[in-house]
Amino acid sequence: MCTVTYIPLKEGFVLTSSRDEKTVRSTAKLQAFVDLKTTLVYPKDMLAGGTWIAASNKKQIACLLNGGFENHTKDYEFGQSRGQILLSSFKYASQLEFMSTVNLEGVKPFTLLLIDYQNDILFHELVWDGEKKHITKINPENPRIWSSVTLYSKEDREIRQSWFNKWLIDNQASSDCKILDFHQAKHCDVPSLNILMKRENFQQTVSISQIWSTKNEEIFDYYDLLDRQLRSLNLANYSCIPVSQ
Repeated sequence: MCTVTYIPLKEGFVLTSSRDEKTVRSTAKLQAFVDLKTTLVYPKDMLAGGTWIAASNKKQIACLLNGGFENHTKDYEFGQSRGQILLSSFKYASQLEFMSTVNLEGVKPFTLLLIDYQNDILFHELVWDGEKKHITKINPENPRIWSSVTLYSKEDREIRQSWFNKWLIDNQASSDCKILDFHQAKHCDVPSLNILMKRENFQQTVSISQIWSTKNEEIFDYYDLLDRQLRSLNLANYSCIPVSQ
């Protein structure tokens, strides 16, 4: 929910999302949910019933970060949860239709990354600033990093971008730039700023979700950092296999 990276591969991509959340917030681990003719795969936030990352059997992915362009201060009391908005995106005929028609009145600001890879990779970023939708087409051939504006200042995000840029250079010989290691590495001596974040209010990086899509495989991995377990789901056949990390 709070730090997301995208790495293009020779024949596909890998999307990785680190969730920064309070450790007491209950989460159901990665599983498949069937809704009419659509199968969605995601870890479920048990408080609001939504999620921060999901993949469908229609080769679509949605990934959420809280906040739009800057940290918001206005209260939004009546809108649907952002995690539920993410799930609703799969009910539309296309992600483009969702972005153009979804009503976000009253919803807290968010950034939603939408990938459709049925044929070519179509990658869009939808930013809702609380008043207006901003839709940007993302070049799927370029690596990217996003950090949630609700947790990280502009200066923090620039520092994290510099870490990412250096990591790409140092690990360019690896097909995926060892991006999972990037999400688990110690980049500085300030725990509240690290990609693997930890703060005094019981908020920390509690899990890392990673979706691989290549010519030969589609894998959704969910690393629970609290109990040190990995759950890996093959999106081709929807079989969950718990594995010790």
